[in-house]
Amino acid sequence: MRRRRRSWIVLTLPLLLLTACSPPDEPVVALAVRDGQPVGVLVPCGGSFGQLGVHVNHDDQEDQANPPLITWDVHGEPTSEVVEATLLGQPPEGWEVADTVDLTAAESGIDVDVEPLTELRPGVTYTVSGSAGRDSIPVDFTLADLPRIGPDEVLAPRGRDATTVVSRKAFLRKARGSC
Repeated sequence: MRRRRRSWIVLTLPLLLLTACSPPDEPVVALAVRDGQPVGVLVPCGGSFGQLGVHVNHDDQEDQANPPLITWDVHGEPTSEVVEATLLGQPPEGWEVADTVDLTAAESGIDVDVEPLTELRPGVTYTVSGSAGRDSIPVDFTLADLPRIGPDEVLAPRGRDATTVVSRKAFLRKARGSC
């Protein structure tokens, strides 16, 4: 009997240690549509600083060796359970639009040009991401996805590589549960 108990402890201990390293990214960000405009939805997980942004996703553009990072971000202190920001619009109250700066990765010899995202165009894939106490699983979308999202729905991550339209209520329940 004692031998069986030891093997159970020996087998589960490494699994517990691996899961305790750092919290995984969670589905705490989604995309909604209000008055025809895309809106980022962020569920803060107790963080004192939050960030919500959108950038051009270059994953499907292999023809560019070093494409610029084209982005729009807002940041601030979350003061409510849900933070919403109309993408490329005015930031939520108490938040501000982040400055676009050029980043240089000198140690790798790669320069990254950063450009402000000023408009959303058809045929371009965008990624919404955010963080506040937890990093989010990003949500990829195109303008063609917007008509699929109903008034009380959001486009949310389904795993790491897919999205799904779900009720806003279901997304908020899952996001709060992951915090």
